[in-house]
Amino acid sequence: MSEQDRPKILPVTPVDAPEGVARRTVLQTLLGGVGAGIALPSIVEAQHPIQHHLTTAGVEQAQKKAASAVYKPEFLDAHQLKTLEVIAEAIVPGSTTAKVAPFLDQLLAVESAQNQRAFLGALGAFDMAGIDNHGGAWKTLTAAQQDALLREASGPDAGKSKLGGAFQNLKGWIAGAYYSSEQGMRELGWTGNVFHAELPGCTHPGGHSA
Repeated sequence: MSEQDRPKILPVTPVDAPEGVARRTVLQTLLGGVGAGIALPSIVEAQHPIQHHLTTAGVEQAQKKAASAVYKPEFLDAHQLKTLEVIAEAIVPGSTTAKVAPFLDQLLAVESAQNQRAFLGALGAFDMAGIDNHGGAWKTLTAAQQDALLREASGPDAGKSKLGGAFQNLKGWIAGAYYSSEQGMRELGWTGNVFHAELPGCTHPGGHSA
């Protein structure tokens, strides 16, 4: 992610999260930027379909299933899940350890047919770009080849790229999934029961312009 893509974290007053409060409650605060002293922007665009998932009770169950040591996909097939894992790691480093791909598989399994088709279309667009430009599916490309295509899809001329729309769709899902994980929320400054007085910004190195 580029600097302008990363969440802009503003100083806040420490706010205790009472013992036993579900992480979903803290996540709702991060998403909405509400509560005493909290001044956080949304981590994904309000109209993106992942917003609905992240504010419902099902998010915790989805995260638990995604954390399984031997994960069996429920919506994506094995190739699609691996492709998503590789793309997610390239867009938001740390996504693999945060189990972003299996978590999104869980959310997509209960998503509307329209949003499912849009997601699969975006994922397929990256595979086609890999085949058209380098003769192989996305997950077989080198890091340099993937990076070049991502920069094209997210750069100033993204509107002219076949991957522009696909990138924006997947970026919303991936960023929302990552920053709703415990790993991502701690990166935003949550310690488990308190928000830091000054939350650190995204620490991911490098990234892609948008």
